[in-house]
Amino acid sequence: MLLILTALAETAFLESHTTFMISHLLPKSNLSLQRRIPKIFHVACPDSTIQQPEVFHRVNVVGARNLLISDKEIGTVQAFVNTSTSSVIHYDLSDLFDADETFPVLQYPAQKRAYTLTKAEAEAEILATNRENGNFSMLTVSIRPASTFGERDGVCMGKIVANARAGKARFQIGPGNNVYDFVYISNLVDARFLAADALIRAYGKPPPPPEVRVDDESFNVTNDEPVKFWEFQRAIAGSVGLPVKKEEIKIIPIWLALFTAAISEWTTWIRTWGKEQPPITREIIHLTTLSRTLNGDKAKRVLGYEPGFTMDEGLSRAGK
Repeated sequence: MLLILTALAETAFLESHTTFMISHLLPKSNLSLQRRIPKIFHVACPDSTIQQPEVFHRVNVVGARNLLISDKEIGTVQAFVNTSTSSVIHYDLSDLFDADETFPVLQYPAQKRAYTLTKAEAEAEILATNRENGNFSMLTVSIRPASTFGERDGVCMGKIVANARAGKARFQIGPGNNVYDFVYISNLVDARFLAADALIRAYGKPPPPPEVRVDDESFNVTNDEPVKFWEFQRAIAGSVGLPVKKEEIKIIPIWLALFTAAISEWTTWIRTWGKEQPPITREIIHLTTLSRTLNGDKAKRVLGYEPGFTMDEGLSRAGK
């Protein structure tokens, strides 16, 4: 199989004792050198918390197109498992509860996040290639994970741990009642394998009934354990030996956090002429104070997915 991946995903794939090759999305010529590949797992992803629209488009959209072109040149790919994002159905100004795959993918102007727009564009193009030349052509599926954490995670865990080590784990924005779905990386990898195996079984056959179909479909994947966002932050801090006692928690009003973030954005832009990222943004404040939960029943029913590790088990493994 060929993996287009990040360090977070690489760790879990290595632990699965699977033989694989790693390649780069850019330039396309790197991908064309690979041969006799039946499965592709596309899991490459830039840091979504950094405002870098050009990078998002180059990696998420152009990179996906390069993969699709190369797949056709290779001619042996039967299963293409794409990793999208659950945020394709959600903008970060409102709560989202128990959302399933029937929710519409948001386009501009309903969706304004550059990262999410590019992931949605890539997902649409990848799914559009499903059975492009009949039943004996490549089958595609898109996995939409909840916020992912795990070993070698430089985005979710990495930033929370850095914050804790700076003595900031005790700070909480808002009352802290907002709930989130997360997924531990090894569970997400299990879901990808299940999806790929299902595509291989379906290859060369007519499309199955909608209620059991995997190809040309999207699947939410979560740990099936919604948790309060800020309690999860403190749980990560505790997993690396930096626990926060209840009496140590300092609550910052949301309005004050948004005001501070706005000042941070403007002062950073003026000081650097837009060349540097502000330390805190209004987008981050919104994302950390809203609720976002997903319905993962479809993945369990169709793929046979069940989380192999609980949230506590995932945190214990990742914290080491």
